[in-house]
Amino acid sequence: MLTLKREFFPRVKKTIMPRPPTARETDVLGQSGTVYAGEAQIYGDNWYFDKTENLIEIYGAGAALVFRNLLPRPHKYAREGLYLQLTLAYRTTENACANIRNFSGNHVNLPNSVAGALFTDPNTYYWVTDDLTVNINSLYTGEKLWLQRVDWEWVSREVIYDDELTRGKPFLNRTPEQVAERYRETVVTEETARKFLIDRINNDADFAKRCLGLLHGDRLREKDLVAAYQELRV
Repeated sequence: MLTLKREFFPRVKKTIMPRPPTARETDVLGQSGTVYAGEAQIYGDNWYFDKTENLIEIYGAGAALVFRNLLPRPHKYAREGLYLQLTLAYRTTENACANIRNFSGNHVNLPNSVAGALFTDPNTYYWVTDDLTVNINSLYTGEKLWLQRVDWEWVSREVIYDDELTRGKPFLNRTPEQVAERYRETVVTEETARKFLIDRINNDADFAKRCLGLLHGDRLREKDLVAAYQELRV
């Protein structure tokens, strides 16, 4: 077997690489707003920035538009029961059949619209990706997609169905005191822990069965290994 010999190198060249860009961390305020596609950080090919119209022209698949630090952090108001509703303003040629990865991480075909349309991603009700990126997955050859802007708004998770609008109110009124209560730090006591376990048992049948299994295990601990095994086999 070959014995490796180490040598001493008094002068070694450092690795040279470009400095990574410093991310601009932002805290976007407000209840609603608009971000234009031209402001996004765009990666990939097959796109063009039309400065006259202030929109991004997509003429092939591959581009990714990153809106991180331009839109609010998606889960900022989760404790208040709010989610970030995102709407994409776009336009296509007649037969574009543009498929995109939307803000919820789902892949959707945008309906063709020569006159322009708004697409509200319904799945942001359940989840919004942290990268806040739109990927252009596919686009018919010779067709085009234009992305103008993203409209955003904080919306309540409380639901009102469309057939209830004639007799129900589409807005949720809140008070500062109600919101502050959501963020109030409570002192955890033994009573708090007991209440948590009781609520969990009442609402989670699988957890309740696991608790019964633990009680059964405590009883078996009093027996020796053979007796415990025989009882479990019954």
